[in-house]
Amino acid sequence: MPSAPTPDPAPPTVAVLGATLRRLRTLEGLTQAGLAGRISYDRSYIAAVERGTVRPSRTMVERCDQALQADGELLRHWALTGPGARPRADGGGEPGHRPAAPGDRTGPGRAVFEAVEVARRAEASQLGPGTLAGVERTVARLRDAADGTPPGELLPAVLAQLRYVGRLLERRPTLAQHRRLLAAAGWLSVLLARLFFEAGDREAAEASRDAAFRLARLAGHAELAAWSVEALAGWALADGRFRDALELARDGQDLAPPASAAAVQLALDEAEAWTALGDPAQAAGARHQAALTRAMLPATAS
Repeated sequence: MPSAPTPDPAPPTVAVLGATLRRLRTLEGLTQAGLAGRISYDRSYIAAVERGTVRPSRTMVERCDQALQADGELLRHWALTGPGARPRADGGGEPGHRPAAPGDRTGPGRAVFEAVEVARRAEASQLGPGTLAGVERTVARLRDAADGTPPGELLPAVLAQLRYVGRLLERRPTLAQHRRLLAAAGWLSVLLARLFFEAGDREAAEASRDAAFRLARLAGHAELAAWSVEALAGWALADGRFRDALELARDGQDLAPPASAAAVQLALDEAEAWTALGDPAQAAGARHQAALTRAMLPATAS
């Protein structure tokens, strides 16, 4: 049986696809080996896809989408990972593929199988901790990927994840789940504001920033609100509107939790504004505040 393909450098969107596949598989109560048996692929190939180390074939993604009753979600993520691949007519010849076994579910037995899958999907429609944790991990990966990734490469994946969060919000989550989903949508909106600004689309950037601030208010998320204000401060600095940047940086610091990355960045924004306005003493004080705040951050956030 062929082993998984040798991993190649993959764009961040491949990691998003892998995380989505893992989340859907877990919701269905399947192991990697169990999914491999359903779609006639090696478990090692599925593992490589879920780790985000390899871009899978379209045929493999189509089979996963059908087996997991994903309504095209996996295919939509796959389309963002690179040039659209055309599946072979026979569906074979790709790494990790096995010919269909005699016991594969086809014909009349397939109807029974699909009925069971519908029932499982209905049970999985209840938002569980695994779904929310998967969303939050994906959001964190996308935010990490923003540094050093061209905006045009990351924007489709962020937009796709935001649409997915929107669909989850329609499932009537509990109040706590609702707030976590609002926060996830807010972080994605802040990220979109940054990416659109870097791509030169100021109107879309401002709309995304406004949405992020509204979502932060709805979620009661102080740091998210502070980051949405920091976006405005950063844009004011880029535009040379240093008085506006100073006021925004101070407003953002009033919103930000005392020991947060947002508070650090807003203090640095204030220092930059003071420097541009010709007040080195105030700039030094703001930088000192940023250093003190950074020392208070948890190790994972510093």
